[in-house]
Order: sequence, then structure tokens, then C-alpha cells
Amino acid sequence: MSRVEKPEKRFAVDIMLGKLAKWLRVLGFDARFMPLSRSMIDSLLSQGLVPVTRAMRLSDIEGVLFIHSDHHFEQLKELISSLRIGFDELRLFSRCSICNAELIRMPRETALGAVPDYVFETAPDFYRCPKCAKVYWPGSHRQKMIDRLMDLGIENLEID
Repeated sequence: MSRVEKPEKRFAVDIMLGKLAKWLRVLGFDARFMPLSRSMIDSLLSQGLVPVTRAMRLSDIEGVLFIHSDHHFEQLKELISSLRIGFDELRLFSRCSICNAELIRMPRETALGAVPDYVFETAPDFYRCPKCAKVYWPGSHRQKMIDRLMDLGIENLEID
């Protein structure tokens, strides 16, 4: 099934929501992690970024998504529900969870020495972050993340 093309949602996630930013990246969204202030909201919105915060001082600004929950999976569920994000908008595991850059598939032979020997022998694919050089592969952690997302009601997950 091909991904339905929609304008990609991009986020400016307030500094108090670090785990939410990480999970948005896992879902494949551009999630910039930064301290938000009232003075920067117009600029963020004009760049096509959705400011996301738990700061009451920003909750009354149009275009800001105020998150009520203090638990990161409930925050993710709240964001997905508020913005009506569908599974067709996800690009799971396509971004670095640390620095937000889009991952690049790396040739198998270049993973030798960059990952544990067992992982090199058993993992089918490897990806590298062009910014921080972290190497990713589909392992048991990936399935655990998918299971958590399905617990949130995100179904029909497809992974490229």
C-alpha cells in the first residue's frame, strides 16, 4: 500500500516534552526540541511548525498545541488525537531519535565494525544518521516500540 501524500506535519516541541519529541521522531515526524517563548510562536508557525507545549503561559496562543497530560504516551495519544494523525502519515523509524535528522540506508558491508558482530550477522538492514553518525537496525527494541504504539491505538503500522 502506498503512503497517502499529505503535507508533512512538523513540530517545535517545548523543552519540557523531551520524551514526546523522541516518540514523534520514532513516528517519522520532524520534531525540533527547543525552549519555546511567546515571541517565537509567529515565526515557528510561519515556518510550518506546530508549537507543542505544556506551558500554561503559551496555552492561549492560536496555533499552539497545549498538551494536558504529564505522561509521554498519553501526551503522544493526545497529540495524535488532536491533530487527527492517521497511520498513513507515519514514516516509522525514518529519523534519528537523538538529533532528528533523516536516516540514510547504509551498505551492509559498512556496518561491519560499527555494530556488534551478532547484530551484523542477524540484522537485515542498517541505517546511519548523517548528523550524529548513530547506527540503527531493526532489532527487538523496534518490535517493542511498535507494540507500544499499537497499545495507543495506532494500527495498521507499515514499515518501509
